[in-house]
Amino acid sequence: MKVNKKVGIVVTSSISAAGGTGRIINDLIKSLNELSYEVHLFSPFTVNIKKIDSYYGSIQIKRVYSPRGFKKFLCKEGILSRKLMKKEFVEMVNNVDAVIDVNGGILHRYLPKNFDKERYIIWRLGRISSIESGKDSWSSKNFKKQIKEFIRKLFFLHQNKKYNSLSKEYKIYAVDEWTKNELIKYLGLSPEKNCLYPPIQINEFRYDKRKKKDQIVIFGRIAPNKRIDESIKLFFIGTQKFPKYNLIIMGGTTCDSKGYIRYLYQMIRSFKGEKRVEFIKNPSFEKLKEILLNSKILLESEIDSMTMTSLEAMAAGCLILAHKEGGTYLKVLDKGKFGSGFNNVKEGSKKLELILKGVENNTIKINKSMKRAEFFSQEKFIRHLKNILKLI
Repeated sequence: MKVNKKVGIVVTSSISAAGGTGRIINDLIKSLNELSYEVHLFSPFTVNIKKIDSYYGSIQIKRVYSPRGFKKFLCKEGILSRKLMKKEFVEMVNNVDAVIDVNGGILHRYLPKNFDKERYIIWRLGRISSIESGKDSWSSKNFKKQIKEFIRKLFFLHQNKKYNSLSKEYKIYAVDEWTKNELIKYLGLSPEKNCLYPPIQINEFRYDKRKKKDQIVIFGRIAPNKRIDESIKLFFIGTQKFPKYNLIIMGGTTCDSKGYIRYLYQMIRSFKGEKRVEFIKNPSFEKLKEILLNSKILLESEIDSMTMTSLEAMAAGCLILAHKEGGTYLKVLDKGKFGSGFNNVKEGSKKLELILKGVENNTIKINKSMKRAEFFSQEKFIRHLKNILKLI
């Protein structure tokens, strides 16, 4: 069978932003570049190549399909953008051999009749939204988000009405087991048995014990759903006997970050820990490598799917302490085989204290944890991606 050479990527969030989806999509593009596929991108956001180069390194995109003018502003919201960008989507589809739709949603309805459904693949990265599940969503105080939520209600009539925009007719690859189970439980879908885990550039993280400092890191998008406030409490309580340890809070920012950071600073002041904490917003890839290679422990309180941040930290020789309800603990750490977990701040702070005692006494080894990161390497991702595209 002839291998297709042109692949279209559908993504309705910015790939020029630091961290999160942007990081995963740039690694996807790099992998497709390595496989000699020509990449076409469908996105309502402007692609800033200079930013991408500084954050992730160079990528090659043949063409970007994006709306213009006021329509571009309206399209910067997941499902709404897919409704308004039908023309741009069809134009892209007519120029590619296959489509990888990140997260999926209604666009399959606009596929040309002669487009084989086997060539349309959904890669689900995101959590189940309130529109999809019918659950109430987190209420944002950000004005822009309030406007978007109002527009959603206009389009979908009622906040609690389920809107299952995915279809069982197309192949769905979940980013991890946690996400796969969510798709089955809430949407009644049948995702592919094998997940398409995000690629980690293991070779970029060259562990050197001499670089390690008395430093703990919280790494991820600086937003309320990441539960960074819980990790901060855990840090201060868990390091009471180890005051020499400092904390780095590092990650991409969103429209909610400014207010959230003010709240986090208030919490830090309540612990009288201003001198022990540093924020690093929108770090470049080189900066995040430096921080992870200098850190000894990563704290993660997020209750969601597995994170790339934990994998990169493991590759850099960091010990992981993650919430037991999160995908990182369940999949990456395999329920405690490759790291530690906690259910609440009290338990987590005690676990952190035990880990620090082990680090100080040199009784905790990181070889097993670092070896685990190799399971999610970019090389394995490329092999899996190549096999998926061969089936088209």
